[in-house]
Amino acid sequence: MTKWKGLLLAVLLLLIVGLPLGVVYVNNLTNFAPPAQEMKTVWADQGWTNDERHWFHHAQQGTSTFGMPYEWLIAMEQPHLTLGDAGLLMDQRYLSRLGFIPSPVSVKDPAAARAYGYPTSGASTKNGKYAREDSNVANLPVGFTVGDEWKDVADGHTWPLPGTGRNARTVGATCAACHTGQLEYNGNRVLVDGGAAMISLDQFRKALEVSLAMTKFVPGRFGRFAERVLGPGASDASKAELKAQFDAAFKKGKKKLDLEKSVEDKGVTEGFTRLDALNRIGNQVFQQQMDRDENIYPTSGPVSYPVIWNAPWFDWVQYNSSIQQPMIRNMGEAMGVAASVNLSKPGPTLFEAAIPVENIHEMEVLLSGSEHPVTAGRFGGLRSPKWADLPLPPLDQGLVAKGRDLYMGDAASGRAGLCVRCHLPPIDSKEILEPKYWSDAGTGYSQRYLALVTIPVEEIGTDCKTAFDMVYRTVISSKEIGNSSTLIPLKSHPPECPPPAAPPPLPSGVTRTNFGVALGEVVEKTKMAWYEQHKLPKDQYEEMDGFRPNGIRATVASAAGDVPVYKARPLNGMWATPPFLHNGSVPNLYLLLSSQAERDAEAAKFFLGSRTFDPKYLGFAYRATRSTALPDSPLVADTTGLFELDTALPGNRNTGHLFTDDKAPGSIGRRLTPEERFAIIEFIKSL
Repeated sequence: MTKWKGLLLAVLLLLIVGLPLGVVYVNNLTNFAPPAQEMKTVWADQGWTNDERHWFHHAQQGTSTFGMPYEWLIAMEQPHLTLGDAGLLMDQRYLSRLGFIPSPVSVKDPAAARAYGYPTSGASTKNGKYAREDSNVANLPVGFTVGDEWKDVADGHTWPLPGTGRNARTVGATCAACHTGQLEYNGNRVLVDGGAAMISLDQFRKALEVSLAMTKFVPGRFGRFAERVLGPGASDASKAELKAQFDAAFKKGKKKLDLEKSVEDKGVTEGFTRLDALNRIGNQVFQQQMDRDENIYPTSGPVSYPVIWNAPWFDWVQYNSSIQQPMIRNMGEAMGVAASVNLSKPGPTLFEAAIPVENIHEMEVLLSGSEHPVTAGRFGGLRSPKWADLPLPPLDQGLVAKGRDLYMGDAASGRAGLCVRCHLPPIDSKEILEPKYWSDAGTGYSQRYLALVTIPVEEIGTDCKTAFDMVYRTVISSKEIGNSSTLIPLKSHPPECPPPAAPPPLPSGVTRTNFGVALGEVVEKTKMAWYEQHKLPKDQYEEMDGFRPNGIRATVASAAGDVPVYKARPLNGMWATPPFLHNGSVPNLYLLLSSQAERDAEAAKFFLGSRTFDPKYLGFAYRATRSTALPDSPLVADTTGLFELDTALPGNRNTGHLFTDDKAPGSIGRRLTPEERFAIIEFIKSL
């Protein structure tokens, strides 16, 4: 009877709402993963104290990611069809079903910290400023932060809480939401700072959208919502004012959702472990913040959440090697997750932003460490996780040695390594500190950075959408914004990434600029407005810029001319970051060391979202049925709520980075025997 009651409510909701939201989501309201199993939680020792880690998880970045204030978000109920209280959406146990990591309110109490896996040995802090207050008084998961009073810098409007005499506060995502990894093995849940998140922002957005619809239309929900937001005993007038606010926000949210759905068929679904971050940042900045609907773009080039240890010392970052300056990267990220910035109203406040730039810089320092690696003789800051320190099977040292030989080669005998020419020597080796691996990257500063290898997309053969989107996408902006009208021509392209159709003529008063170039220009002006407003001397903002210019590029010079590229990075800690390739299209490292035919036979479609770790093939469980090629790989016990990735779709392709003897497109090495693959895997575990 309960099932039929739920179905009836679903049908009624669909009839009442009459929205695309109802059509898309009603049949999937409860299609989330089951509650996470109880396990022992273990944080990897990566050089941070408890205070540093907890601060990074919840430090303010000025973001208001969810289109509503903190007081509203914590009052929303879970998207279950019931006439009674459905439980709170922001309950940490519920959000763990979507891949978010529970976090304590404080780490000052060692017993409470240990309950969340924080080590006793990391209890003291090296730097008191990270321990000045409890970082998570709101009791939210890793990667959520509560900010200051909600204020739109473009028009000065705040968000009043009717009848209370108070204004609402912001709530948003931080770097840690997307860059904290987790894996489950043998009763342990291992958590990794700076790793690839296991979250599904698709499912969180779905849950939030359905919760909003139910708050509006399901009897009793708005009354409970109003009592949580305004407090018990709020007047009818205050509730009516809150209802008007809610209806206006709902209408605005529906418009945004409809706009995204209008281009949905031109892109792909991201699912767990992936996000089309650059295009979503572009939509937030150029469509939302500039209020220009013509700048909407589909999520067509998703990437796995990149790991961020050692990244502050790289010459260029992003999978397509497109961004050089840390402050531009980090302010652009904050703007992309809805920090308040004025890009729509010309005048003296144009480019003004409510972004705590000091926090953003401090995060970068915490990641990088205070000393240059060459000077210190090692990389400091956030270290990559060490396999041997965690509750994982012991390494086979003989196999590690064989894998090192394959990975590194032997210079004395002239035998080339299979991996070192692109991924460089191990990050903890003396060799990596040699001058030949470091460059000033054309910055004009004396500081030197680890020069990563870049490979043209058509040579490496991996999915082209992420890199070519950066070339093809253009945005329109007003003359007041002052974008440069730079466009990027290409001489060639893969068949899967043809150039877009010629755009329509521009109306007067606007410019059309390559998306990446325009983003760099807009973030630069926003950054400089903040520096000037806070009267920073030049030497201080050069330091905050990481002694690097604002380098934004969509192509890199090569023998074939200027071409889109993907970069290779050192592979330390990458064992903890499946699935592989930039778009997460290969489920484990064994298949990454394979031919195209092997990949397609084994994982042309596979599930994303399981956290069950496979230490043999180095991946997560990805199939619900037994494999003939990898018969002892773990199975997904329950596919409810998981995302099935179809590698036949552009943006999801599992091509390239192949090991084969047939010189197929994207081949980078000879065919490897199973024994050789396992040896390389064992060596990578040791990095």
